[in-house]
Amino acid sequence: MGLFGSSKSKTFLGVDIGGSSIKVVELANEKGRARLMTYGYLELPAQDGGDGLFDQPKKAGEFLARVCKESDVKATQAMTALQSSNVFSTILSLPKSKDPKMVKPLIDAELGKLAPLPVNEMITYSTMIDGEGAKGKAEKAEGAEKAKEEKDKYTRVLVTGAAKTLVSKYIEIFKTAKLSLQAIDTESFALIRALIGKDKGAIMILDLGSKRTNLFIVEKGIPFVSRSINIGGDSVTKRMVEQMQLNEDDAERAKRDLGIAGGNGTLPKILEPIMQPIVNEIKFAFQLYANMELTELKRVEKIILTGGSSHLAHVPEYLSETLNMNVYRGDPWARVVYPKDLAVVLEEIGPRMAVAVGLAMREME
Repeated sequence: MGLFGSSKSKTFLGVDIGGSSIKVVELANEKGRARLMTYGYLELPAQDGGDGLFDQPKKAGEFLARVCKESDVKATQAMTALQSSNVFSTILSLPKSKDPKMVKPLIDAELGKLAPLPVNEMITYSTMIDGEGAKGKAEKAEGAEKAKEEKDKYTRVLVTGAAKTLVSKYIEIFKTAKLSLQAIDTESFALIRALIGKDKGAIMILDLGSKRTNLFIVEKGIPFVSRSINIGGDSVTKRMVEQMQLNEDDAERAKRDLGIAGGNGTLPKILEPIMQPIVNEIKFAFQLYANMELTELKRVEKIILTGGSSHLAHVPEYLSETLNMNVYRGDPWARVVYPKDLAVVLEEIGPRMAVAVGLAMREME
């Protein structure tokens, strides 16, 4: 739906292509604040979705064009994000060099040892973590002088990469949709923009999707830990089909009704086998983060839930009690201006739109 009609100001379009869905959000820059122009989404049946969207980029492009038309999108340029499960990410500690031309060869040399593909078959992007103002608690703690010497000698670089063959599929999707692909980001940075903003603390984003659950531990706006496991809302549906002998449509409806029938804030029994592997993965990610030499805070302060399956009944309460920490659902609209009469609808769809919101915010930073 078009919320405000056309605008003379430049707008920014974020497009999130998931395993079985396409989400779009168009924002305008209103005196430095994001203003919602329109949004739209398309949920595909399992037989039409899955990873098949990327196996059929022309078909995906036609779906995207349809969503944009029905949502009355005005923008002709768009930002999108690579799925976390398809992104290679690592943090390198490199010797500082006064010659900028030497940085890329150093990065490529290290990537050659770590990346799952030859470097020449990947498109990579580097983000410098250290810079002015990067020195913090590590220099004030015990061994401050040694820490300072190490920082003076080395610089940390976050490197993300993906196969060129995958990126070419994204390009074909947007070409088919007649959209100019302005940038390809990562889901982690899009979610950081939408849900964390300028908070410098150690925060976990738990993205519960239909097919996968992605975990990111973010410190000072940088994702230091990224994990992805093949468990999501579809796992709940499948379990209901098997245990309750329902067809898929009835199982989906029953899953949504769990929030009403869940009782006194406790996790429904049918969700426990699904949530336990996620809890184990969260604890493993915490351990990885605590043991990293490149980080400073070491302990995660809170968990922000997002993704279409984050509305599963009493998941925040269950995780909060199990992990003994604050857990809450994120609000990607918190830094967006929108009509108040849409508040209820936007709150309901917010978790599934978070990546698209963060993408649309990318060029507004």
